[in-house]
Amino acid sequence: MSHNLPDWIERLLDIPAAAGEGTVWGIESAWPWPPWATLLFAATAVVFVVVLYLRQGRRVSQTYRLTLAAIRLGLVALAMSMIAQVTLTLKRTELPGAVVLIDDSLSMTVVDRMNRTDADDADLSRWNLLRTLLTERDGAWLRNVAEDYKLRVYFLTGVRPSRQRDVPGIVEEIRFSAPSGENTRLGEAIIAVLDDPRGTSPVAIIALTDGINTDGRWPVEAAEKARRRGVPLWFVGIGSDRPLRDLKLTDLMVDDVVFLDDVVNFECKLTAVGFEGRKVSIVLREKDKPEPLAEVQTTAGPDDRPVLVRLPYRPNRVGRFEYIVEVEPQKGESQTENNRQSRAVEVRKEKIRVLLAWAYPSFEFRYLRNMLQRDETISLHTVLQDADPEYAEQDAAALRGFPSRREELFAYDVVILGDTDPALLGPGAPENLAEFVDQPAKGGGLVLIAGGKFMPAVYLDTPLERLMPFDARNVRPPNPDKVITKGFVARPTDLGLASPGMQLGDTLEETKRIWAGLPPLYWLLELPGTKPGARVLLEHPTRLGPDGRPLPVVLLQYVGAGKVLFHATDETWRWRYRAGDLYFARYWVQTIRWLCRSKLAEAGGPAALSTDRREYEQGEPVRLRVRFADERLAPAEDDGVTVVVESPGGKTRRVVLHRTTAERGVFQGKLDRPVAGDYRAWIAAPELKGRRPSVDFLVALPASEFARTRMDVAEMRRAAEISGGRYFSFEAADQLARELPPGRRTPIESLPPAPLWNRWPVLALFLGLLIVEWVLRKRRGMV
Repeated sequence: MSHNLPDWIERLLDIPAAAGEGTVWGIESAWPWPPWATLLFAATAVVFVVVLYLRQGRRVSQTYRLTLAAIRLGLVALAMSMIAQVTLTLKRTELPGAVVLIDDSLSMTVVDRMNRTDADDADLSRWNLLRTLLTERDGAWLRNVAEDYKLRVYFLTGVRPSRQRDVPGIVEEIRFSAPSGENTRLGEAIIAVLDDPRGTSPVAIIALTDGINTDGRWPVEAAEKARRRGVPLWFVGIGSDRPLRDLKLTDLMVDDVVFLDDVVNFECKLTAVGFEGRKVSIVLREKDKPEPLAEVQTTAGPDDRPVLVRLPYRPNRVGRFEYIVEVEPQKGESQTENNRQSRAVEVRKEKIRVLLAWAYPSFEFRYLRNMLQRDETISLHTVLQDADPEYAEQDAAALRGFPSRREELFAYDVVILGDTDPALLGPGAPENLAEFVDQPAKGGGLVLIAGGKFMPAVYLDTPLERLMPFDARNVRPPNPDKVITKGFVARPTDLGLASPGMQLGDTLEETKRIWAGLPPLYWLLELPGTKPGARVLLEHPTRLGPDGRPLPVVLLQYVGAGKVLFHATDETWRWRYRAGDLYFARYWVQTIRWLCRSKLAEAGGPAALSTDRREYEQGEPVRLRVRFADERLAPAEDDGVTVVVESPGGKTRRVVLHRTTAERGVFQGKLDRPVAGDYRAWIAAPELKGRRPSVDFLVALPASEFARTRMDVAEMRRAAEISGGRYFSFEAADQLARELPPGRRTPIESLPPAPLWNRWPVLALFLGLLIVEWVLRKRRGMV
């Protein structure tokens, strides 16, 4: 039977062992007797000696006599070993192999959140944690493994074996090494170690890594091969599975073509990791110009939960501009390349043709006419039914009557129809107005303003009734005989705040503040029920309708290819109090421009297909957006837009886009899990005249080691379980050496035997025992 020889005995017997080698020992003898005879002789000797001493010297204690008996038996045993010529046999063995695989890819330079200090000390990177584990106390961790195993060390990049063979040399090599691998092929490295012909199959492969695999076969695939070879994989996780601190802007959406001095909303999503609750600044600026055009403060949300951010801006120059939205970099961010996004926007100055019609010169009519006449971007014509015939000659903008011919009406972009008498509009006017809104040939914008005489009650059973976003038969006007003394401040809804016409301020907060501070309104037509699809933009702050919802003040409805906006009050002129035309004009001009967005389609194309970026990494979703500059061409169905995406190899996928809640002419969708390659997408439905709008984008493989930074604990655990190994956290790494499987030593040579029976220590021990026995017997008079 062989046993491992302790190191101190190897040194005592002057038996040197190289690294990865050990010595096993055994006992051989030339004793001629069979075992039964030897056992009988030993038992007889014990009985004889013990009985002999117990009978001698009865005045001496029994313990003293038993001690003398033990010494005598020891002398008998030494004599027998000399007769048997006991010899120590020695064999040189090779220790079972253990491989340590060190991850030296660039992802090991990451400083995890759990390791960060306020100073962001770079010494706490994953690599430095690994290096500390392997080199502290002169490589104690490696020495613990090397005591029972032949140690082989590989660096993951290139599967490079260590140039050193002993622990001190390996420690020095690690101490002066640094991460360099631009990708991590962890699964491939494990397979390469298994197939390495330079060594025997190891008892275990110990990988010190963050578990991130960016190329080649995955660790779980390598684990299957390791299991078939009987080699368990043991992992020590270096790092944290918590994501690194990061701020990222995505999904930037903005109109491609806008009106001069209109509010343009740059909408994007801010995704934060590790900054929950922190106030961050997001700025809008023009490319190559540092001055911010708009800025908002927002609070970062929980990890990986996007927060919608809106930056309103009024462009004051005509032309095509590249705008950049950027979130201010924060201390401790892992990367800042994803802190910004850019978009090109074309700003145009277009003349809008507006027709304003009223039965009588109300305050609303007067202030609207005067304000719109002063606006250089609006070409205004007015119809005042109660005016004298000379009125049209005195006012260049005034018409003698409402346009009776369809072609004349269709020459306008927006019609504002106040409290007009339908009998004086002409027999075909209501039908022409309905077609003005409904027909794809026009798709114009119509504003209906309630009044105390005609609108909307007198328009029942006319083509205009179906255009109204409410049931016109159940409206309740205020009592004309009762003086209204209590006013109300109209309150915008969430949809209203997202509407371009309602942007009274340069920021969302300023817009809310302005609406809350506007002068009160008094007269309001009570609309008890709205039609399905109608959108309330402005509502009463306290009064509720029969359905329990606040009474609407301004409503919007898409009808066919156009829009209908209904005002349940004719008192927006009151917003001029102490402010002049500032907010009154801003609301009306922006609303008119919004109602005639089809003007921008004349030179910008019927629709535009865009993506939120031009380049993506494999696995990232691609967000597609279609905007119909002419909303007349937008399909009536909310899922009526289909985009065909041609992927590498000519394969195509169809992506259905859905209409956004805020705008009728905008559809959005998402392409999930695209593979790497060049892509081209185009609008397949609806049918559009001319060349189909298209967009190109690229999906690339992860460009760097930092595309994924979280320690992949799940992958390491699965690989360890498949192969029969275990996973250890960094904190528990010291326990690993004690848990490794023992393995089997391989004999490589027999060493010369070492006789023990004739060595001087044995003879000295024999002589010493004789002297001790004689002295003890002499002291008690037993000689």
